[in-house]
Amino acid sequence: MFAESWIAAPWDEILHAKHVHLDRGSLDKWDPRFPRVRYSLRQRIEKWPFNRVFDLIQFVLRHPRCPRGFVKQMKKTFAECRLAYTIDVAPPPTIIPAVTPEEGTAVVESLGELREAGLDASAAHLRDASGNIHVGDWAGAVRESIHAVESVARKLDPEASSNLGPALKSLERHRALHPALREAFIRLYGYASDEQGIRHPLLDRTDAQVGRDEAVFMLGACASFASYLWRKHVAGETR
Repeated sequence: MFAESWIAAPWDEILHAKHVHLDRGSLDKWDPRFPRVRYSLRQRIEKWPFNRVFDLIQFVLRHPRCPRGFVKQMKKTFAECRLAYTIDVAPPPTIIPAVTPEEGTAVVESLGELREAGLDASAAHLRDASGNIHVGDWAGAVRESIHAVESVARKLDPEASSNLGPALKSLERHRALHPALREAFIRLYGYASDEQGIRHPLLDRTDAQVGRDEAVFMLGACASFASYLWRKHVAGETR
């Protein structure tokens, strides 16, 4: 008879945590034998909708024992398969939705710039926006994307706590922002402010009039604009 094969470290700990916290399985039903775990994972991956599979992937990537190399390899796999998603590998690893892989890369680069500048709150809003898209909360995704820009704006001008206008005008005064760009983003910001369910409580509709396309667009637009605002601010201060 062949000896039983068992899940080795660190995957035994990671997959046990998945069994308890993600699958809501009982402790006494955990079976760490490799053939059983492989069969269970394969069944789920082949039958689950893609968003639940992404839940599984992100859970594994965010486990403290997940090897860094596995996170980078999964990001590479997403790129090779040209998925409309990418992975921001900075802790906590986050699956970022996009219309194209290039758009996803742009969001990840913006996140990196914001974190490097110490704008962690803005980066956190963008991660939350990605999470909202993942679960289908389109209005919540737009709201969090806008919050990411507001967070940067407050750093630029304290009066921008509830309105982007003062921060944008301040940049324009210092010739760090083209007037056309200021007007474009004010109009885009106005879209989110006017739409029920995004900036205001729902009144007589069950859903805000936004879908995945709008949510993904706003994530990319706001991520790029947040990092752009900060770059222009820094450039203006160093003149």
